[in-house]
Amino acid sequence: MTEQPAVVAAAQQDRPLRPLLPAVKKREALGPMKPTRMAKPPHTAAACDNCRKHKTKCSGDRPRCRRCAQRQMACHYTARPGETEAQALRRGYRALRARATEHEDVVALLRRLPDQDAQGVLARLRAGTPLTAIINHVTAGDALLQMAVTPETRFRYVFPYRAEMPASCVGAGGNPYLGSFIYDAPPLSPSVSVGSSAASGEEESNGRRALVRERQTTRSPGESPGAEHDEDAVYKAPFHAAHLVEPRLVAASMAAWTCVCDDEVLMRELLAIFFRCEYQFTSAFHKDYFLEDLAAGRSEFCSSLLVNLVLAYASVCNPKLPKRAEYWNPETLAYRFLAEARRLWDLGARQPHITTVQAGMLFSVFYNLSGLDEVGQAYRIHAVALANELGLWNEPNADEPPRTQRGKAFTAWTLYNWETLIAFSFLHAPLVKEVPKCPLPDAVQDPDWYGQLWVKYPASSTLVSMHFGQMFEKKTQFRIIMNEFCQEAYGTTLGVNSFKAEGLRRKLEHWFEHLPESLKPKNIVLPAQLQLHMYYYHLLLSIYEPLLDAVAPYQHTPADMVASSRRYMHTLIRIYFLRHGYEAMDLFIVVPLMVVADDCLELIARSEEKDSSSVALEELRATVMLIAKGLHDQRHNHYLAEALWRVLRGKMRRAELALLRGALHQGGGGDQEQEPQELAQTVRSHWPVSVVKKKEDLESKVLGRLVASYAHLNVGGDDSDDGGAEQDEAMRSEPEAEKEAVQPVGSTPPFSEAVEGPQPNILEGVINSIESFTADAKPQVIADSAGIICRGRCSFGSKYRAANGPRTKRVGKNDSPFGAVGAGSTRATTR
Repeated sequence: MTEQPAVVAAAQQDRPLRPLLPAVKKREALGPMKPTRMAKPPHTAAACDNCRKHKTKCSGDRPRCRRCAQRQMACHYTARPGETEAQALRRGYRALRARATEHEDVVALLRRLPDQDAQGVLARLRAGTPLTAIINHVTAGDALLQMAVTPETRFRYVFPYRAEMPASCVGAGGNPYLGSFIYDAPPLSPSVSVGSSAASGEEESNGRRALVRERQTTRSPGESPGAEHDEDAVYKAPFHAAHLVEPRLVAASMAAWTCVCDDEVLMRELLAIFFRCEYQFTSAFHKDYFLEDLAAGRSEFCSSLLVNLVLAYASVCNPKLPKRAEYWNPETLAYRFLAEARRLWDLGARQPHITTVQAGMLFSVFYNLSGLDEVGQAYRIHAVALANELGLWNEPNADEPPRTQRGKAFTAWTLYNWETLIAFSFLHAPLVKEVPKCPLPDAVQDPDWYGQLWVKYPASSTLVSMHFGQMFEKKTQFRIIMNEFCQEAYGTTLGVNSFKAEGLRRKLEHWFEHLPESLKPKNIVLPAQLQLHMYYYHLLLSIYEPLLDAVAPYQHTPADMVASSRRYMHTLIRIYFLRHGYEAMDLFIVVPLMVVADDCLELIARSEEKDSSSVALEELRATVMLIAKGLHDQRHNHYLAEALWRVLRGKMRRAELALLRGALHQGGGGDQEQEPQELAQTVRSHWPVSVVKKKEDLESKVLGRLVASYAHLNVGGDDSDDGGAEQDEAMRSEPEAEKEAVQPVGSTPPFSEAVEGPQPNILEGVINSIESFTADAKPQVIADSAGIICRGRCSFGSKYRAANGPRTKRVGKNDSPFGAVGAGSTRATTR
């Protein structure tokens, strides 16, 4: 046992040893070594759940840390990337609190909801629906149902000065317009209706049912018989929010009819706006026949002249086009279309054609809205002369197709209507005294004779009829009575006495009582319908105001008729504003506005200083502020409103001017101080802007005279206590030559023989009547009236110059294709 270790030791000694190198010095072995630091392990913001459970170091790698990856274990982190454990704890705490709140909300819903809805919530809980989904469904509603909910479309304008309806509009005998659907339509905010004489609920329901039945008698093309009309949409939104629905317009292409514009989408939009906006009151042609020939390329009821002129008129109706009221601006579409129409008129005005007659009416309308009715009257006279040559007033020709007969009959009636309105507005006897011999059909039985207009309101799936046929039929019947009044009042030296006034009143009353449901005071809503009622009371004022000082042998005294007509006109212009506002293009709304404004300004001028705070004076001021806002808004659409706005502002006193500036500033229209001192263009108008009670007052009411006297006054306010004194002084200091230059058209019965009797040449008859009318007038007035149509290129102007000497030429800075329409000086030179 003791020998074995010795043997092992001996064997180890016999083994050869490994050779060793010599030892190095201690200093050389160490060398210049730098101290090394131990690398710190990367800091881990939060460990995974397994590492935290075993209290081991976690690498923090995601999605699996190093330890979990080596052991093939599931790695789960409570904390989010970059989040510490403390932050994760706080987040979890907030989530628990929110989850507890959801449970509390569900329990609260089960307690608060009705039994049926609570059972629905409980069924969703048992089905495993998440709490958040249940709460969102109950509070916010179902997503599909929410998408089907229509947005709020109700809108109502607010009066600029006083929000309430004046007490004077209510009156002792009640006001039928304060019980209308348009006034009682629910606005977004509660409306103020002082003394509203609304009918009972039974009467309202009966009226609505009758109106719905009337609408169902006329349906749009392609509409199913079961489709129901949304009769309430038209009462809850402004008319300019609707858009026209016309299948014929979709296929219309105007590239072959005009070279001014190549944007078909824009031109179709212009036509749609025109038919919706101005066509109801200025229906110079049959819409359906015009669009059918436009699409088919036929020239029977469509021509390049008519297309360019309609597009020029429509350009001032489009609110998207800037500077649309500047008819003299070559950059505007209206200028370009009108220049092309003038060129085509000069080439073909002598050829009698149905579209030339229609274009003559539209030329007259366009120049009227530009404040140039002196220029436009020549086109109207020429249209009447061409209508005589075409025999439009005669019975229909049986050899012609029915479509041609209808188109000519429609043109004859619309020319009769326009000539009557011009005679009534300018206080002279109408050129057309006899009604056309083609009878008007019943609009309900034959609506296609007139053509139908359909519009669609936002968020509404149904079409609304504009009742154009009924509107045209009743408007024509009203114009027949108006024509009779013009012949009695302005065509004879006797005028209208009490006996004739009573006869006219009975005819008007019969017409008013037999209006269809869509035109009754309770149901009217569209701008053209409201204007028809305004002109009804305007005619009554024109009949009875000159008789205020006469003896009243009848029950309806002139004082009562004037008072009630004024009250209803005040109500109508307010209801018009409440529903539609005054921003959208409406040429004919300025006529009743100026009639009411002139009456209010006269009453304000008579008021004493002690009555400055009375209720009556405040109501008059509120009316003037409303009308001023209307003209201020309309001046962006046409230049006539600009001239009327200047006149109205110039006639105000300093107190009313201060109120006006405040009202416009509050309404967002306070651009008054940036306006130029003078008008940009000359106003050549013979239109009396208000009711003329005496013939000697006619000259002072003419727009051209008023513009010369008042348009430059009170721009931005003045230091005068009363503008009336300064204005009277300006009128007294006016040169006598200027007074002669503004010879009113209505001073004598003009053009009365232009279309009477057989004549070899109708144009010669028109020229002779113009010469007899303007025998004492200045040469430039005569030349502008007779020779402006063709500017010397046709026999109309040349025959006149041969008989009356050289024509006159307007001198100005901007010579335009409009001739006398262009910008420049108001002086005239003779060559």
